[in-house]
Amino acid sequence: MNLTQLRLFRDIARELSFVKVAQQNHITQPAVSVHIKKLEDELGKKLFSRTPHNTLLTTDGEIILDDVKEILRLCEGLKIRSSYSQGILEGNIRIAAIHSVGMYEIGDFLSSFMKSFPKVHIHLEYRRADEIYRLLAKEAIDIGVVAYPEKRTNIMSTLCAEDKLVLITHPAHELAHKKSIRLAQIDNQPFIAFESGIPTREAIDAVLAENKVSVLHRMSNDNIFTLKKAVEAGIGISIVPSNAVDEEVQKGSLVRIPIRDVNLTRPIALLQRKKHKPNKPLEVFIHHLLDFNEQR
Repeated sequence: MNLTQLRLFRDIARELSFVKVAQQNHITQPAVSVHIKKLEDELGKKLFSRTPHNTLLTTDGEIILDDVKEILRLCEGLKIRSSYSQGILEGNIRIAAIHSVGMYEIGDFLSSFMKSFPKVHIHLEYRRADEIYRLLAKEAIDIGVVAYPEKRTNIMSTLCAEDKLVLITHPAHELAHKKSIRLAQIDNQPFIAFESGIPTREAIDAVLAENKVSVLHRMSNDNIFTLKKAVEAGIGISIVPSNAVDEEVQKGSLVRIPIRDVNLTRPIALLQRKKHKPNKPLEVFIHHLLDFNEQR
């Protein structure tokens, strides 16, 4: 057996798809099947049960999975420690972040980090919060970044920042000339909201309900870029993280207005798996990110 076979076995156990793992590893699906067949022949065990519609891990596959993960972790750690002892940090970090954080909150940090550690490869994807928890639980990512972190049994959250939520309007809107507003001033206004189920939407809805303010939902979306475009088009107003509209405010396509009578901040947290020691690149990444946010 070899490390390629073990990596492919681990990846298929996670994805339960030979096709998806072939795509992820930039090889053909038949090549993946050959590697797994050789591993099964050497072990004398059938590791996957395959039908035209699904792939399942067999009992024998489940028995060896944890050992395979540990072997790969140790091999990766050996290479990383060897390079790090020579003053070189290298490795891979897989991150998933919600749109409104990944696109606007950590961009400057990522640019700085990658310049400082050019041999660390970062894969960043934008996902909904519920998907981030799922990906982290199945070890498809190393770290997640979400707002309003939830308590999960096998996931640890570390608060790293706070966002200020503000009202945004079209420049011609009746509230656009205000330096600040009270929440009641948006009562019965056409409103562009985050999609139902998104924690930021739930938090905003709770504040509106608590203050007996009703808005007219004209549109909802899980992508903050789409929300901003709808407000720019004059469809309605919205409440979004302040940092997410810096560019639009600067060019004059949106107006940002603080809401003075309620505390509209949202916590941002890093998510990691519990009982999982981060490798050196991830450890350095987390340390630098927390330090970066403390200095902002």
